[in-house]
Amino acid sequence: MPTVVAIEGLRELRTSMRKLGQADQLKEVRGALKAGAEIVAVDARRRVPSKSGRARGSISTSVSGASAFVVGGRKTVRYYSWLDYGGRSPRYGQPRRVGPWAHAGRGPADGRFLRPALEAKYDEVTAEVQRGIDEVIAGEGLSG
Repeated sequence: MPTVVAIEGLRELRTSMRKLGQADQLKEVRGALKAGAEIVAVDARRRVPSKSGRARGSISTSVSGASAFVVGGRKTVRYYSWLDYGGRSPRYGQPRRVGPWAHAGRGPADGRFLRPALEAKYDEVTAEVQRGIDEVIAGEGLSG
């Protein structure tokens, strides 16, 4: 289950900006969201053990609407979720005997990289996103 950081009033801000004809400023709001997500991605990359660096390099950010995402693996590194959340042998249901999480069983429910990175950087992320949104609001004279 993904961890969600909800920003109250962001949807209303976007609606107000569209009504005022300042839809081009929405890119700056998306930039603030992406900057916050990038803070988590950098910390998560630091946490991933590296052999070839593919899993570490697969952690990326994206923005869609009023949401920013940090994802690992995608289609290029299919074993990423096993690294982050652990797992059992697909054939026998036994704990893994090789690899960085040998004998680890299912692994922690919150994962090892993405969610702990968010929890560690939560205050920094919210401050960065708030700073970016405040700049957009102040730059457009939307504060009331």
